[in-house]
Amino acid sequence: MTSGQSTAADEQLTHRRQRRSTYLVAAIVVIATAALGTATFVGRGTVKSDQLLVSFALMLIPPLIGAVVALVFGRRLIRRMPPTAGADPATKQQIGRALRDGSTDDPRLDALAREEARLRVGQRWLLWLFAVVVLTQLSALVTAANPFTRVLAVLLILLMAGSAWYRWRGLREARRYLAGPPSQP
Repeated sequence: MTSGQSTAADEQLTHRRQRRSTYLVAAIVVIATAALGTATFVGRGTVKSDQLLVSFALMLIPPLIGAVVALVFGRRLIRRMPPTAGADPATKQQIGRALRDGSTDDPRLDALAREEARLRVGQRWLLWLFAVVVLTQLSALVTAANPFTRVLAVLLILLMAGSAWYRWRGLREARRYLAGPPSQP
């Protein structure tokens, strides 16, 4: 067996171990979440001891759905990681500067900046998510009797508004960059 085959076999083994540990962590999170939810209902007196197993089984459903979605979409997101994910900080700064300025003379940076811009445009759905969260917190802000609930609603609204502004600015930069001509070698 050559060293190239040995390296490929080692990478496959490492990938299998990582996948197995990811599934193990997901299973632990699902079971712990269901156990905590069941314990909360038992502590409130909502669930009697003869209904404990049924309650635990029902409490498994939401975290199980969340874990499946996270595992399925997580793999897709890893494949769609930005090209700057493994880049050094200086390159990331140059790409950010190119996106802010709208162009660059370096063809390599131009290709990376265009990929980053395409990724940002593909994530424009996050603006809608931020808007939905703000709208859901407005009712808590207006109708909450507890002042602590109002403070949390205000903080979440400010956080989501700031995040939306930051994303919107990045989306605007990305669209402007993609509208410009590509840099030629």
